[in-house]
Amino acid sequence: QAPAIGPIPPPGRVVLLPSGVAGAMAGETAKLLAEVDAAELGGHSPAIGLQANARSASLRLGLRRKRLALAAALAAGLAAGAVCIFVRPAAAPPGGNEHRAGEQSLIHRVAGLMAVGQCRKLQSGDPCYFSVHWAKTQGIFQHPEWYKGLAPESPIEDFHVVVYKSGASNCTAAKPCGMEETDRKIKARAAAAEKAAAEEAARPTPPPGPRAQTFYMYRAQSEATYPLENINTADLAGALWYIHNEVVVATPRKYKIDRIKRYKVTVKNTWEFWNAHKRQFSAFVAYDAGGCTTPVCKDIYHQYGFIVGCQVQPLSVAAYMGRHQTNWQCKAGQDECRAPIWYSLPGACPAKGIPNGKIDPDSADLDVGKYKTDECIAQMPGGHCKAGDEPTGAADCTYTYEEAGEIFLDDLVGIGDYNHFWNTSYTECARKVAQGDLPKHHRCFHNKEYDPETDEGVGTDFWNGKLDKDKCSERMDKARKLFKHKFPEFPEHLDEPACEFDMYYDNEFDWKINHTNAPHSEWWSQRK
Repeated sequence: QAPAIGPIPPPGRVVLLPSGVAGAMAGETAKLLAEVDAAELGGHSPAIGLQANARSASLRLGLRRKRLALAAALAAGLAAGAVCIFVRPAAAPPGGNEHRAGEQSLIHRVAGLMAVGQCRKLQSGDPCYFSVHWAKTQGIFQHPEWYKGLAPESPIEDFHVVVYKSGASNCTAAKPCGMEETDRKIKARAAAAEKAAAEEAARPTPPPGPRAQTFYMYRAQSEATYPLENINTADLAGALWYIHNEVVVATPRKYKIDRIKRYKVTVKNTWEFWNAHKRQFSAFVAYDAGGCTTPVCKDIYHQYGFIVGCQVQPLSVAAYMGRHQTNWQCKAGQDECRAPIWYSLPGACPAKGIPNGKIDPDSADLDVGKYKTDECIAQMPGGHCKAGDEPTGAADCTYTYEEAGEIFLDDLVGIGDYNHFWNTSYTECARKVAQGDLPKHHRCFHNKEYDPETDEGVGTDFWNGKLDKDKCSERMDKARKLFKHKFPEFPEHLDEPACEFDMYYDNEFDWKINHTNAPHSEWWSQRK
């Protein structure tokens, strides 16, 4: 059994391979024969790794047997329309470890050739696996034209087919199983995508202006329940970016956060904002305990209505990235073009949240509306549209949402009992050592989900590698699949629009408001 190659036939057997691989096999077999000849004459064969002893008749005999068997197999195979390779003699001739090492090297080379034409499933560590994994996690984003018919969420088996057919040198011996059927499906999807793209291109170009865009927003949260108003959310990359940097670094987790909530949100910002910036999203503003803590909040909403904002997060802190472009402030193809996003959603009376001295971040029943007066709510109704309405881009109707499920961090990470994991596991271990249930030299550890000093966890490796793009991508994929498993009625993924806000300009909050094309809203006449 040769590692990562497959079974080697029994001693003294001749193996017939399909004629479709005859050319490659014949050339390689000829090389092996020449190497056996060189070794038999007392030379050194680097490929076989054998330094022959010309004075050893038994060694020469063994080499001669190999040579004759290989020559005979090759001749017979070519005559029969196939390639025959003699793998090893029935009884290895004497010659010591040196001879056996050379024989094993020969066996592995021949076994590698035998894999040509045979299908197999890729395993981590396979030379082809690296290329296929790169194609799925990076290549499709950098060169989508190479992977027509595929999407980032396509199974790795589909990428295996495309990479194999591309002729990648380290994949020639790794033919995918079921390749013909998979290739047919990929081509069908590619044709459908081309047809859809052609139909889209044939449609009239929509006029410029704010668009209604539907996508997922996520929020790391405890068991507490809040309306999606006067609050910050994120795309999936942004949510995991936050959890990795601020939540799991604490033991127990910060603010008792134990889940990721998902929302299906539709956003359409105001024409007043579009007329000034020609952008779909405003700037991100921070919310805390139901109130906006960014100083320019009131100026923004007074000038443009209650618009949804966004902000990208730096990949230098954690390498979570979206599947498509999320950022305009980058060079094409750079990872920064898929940076994580945070959002801000203005609700009623954003100016009045819970005062700092009254905030209990660990409470599950904070009343974030307690300090909002009726007068404030009437003057600043927020952007959440009334029930049943779709976003119109009016000053007080810029977004709607519906809950789209939640997943628990314990399920995502693979922790059965979080309290036992971080709290009681150490004392339980120490007790078992003291009672003799565990060896005296056994070390007990305080479990910790993630330690930023070591970039690793203790008792779990789920969060290891905060700056490792592949590991971050794997964590995101696992979260998507967990959502899909628990809530199959929702799509696994919705493309998030790019966060393309530019900047606020000097004195722009004193500019005359441009209402061109804006829907009517009574709010403009009563704002103060």
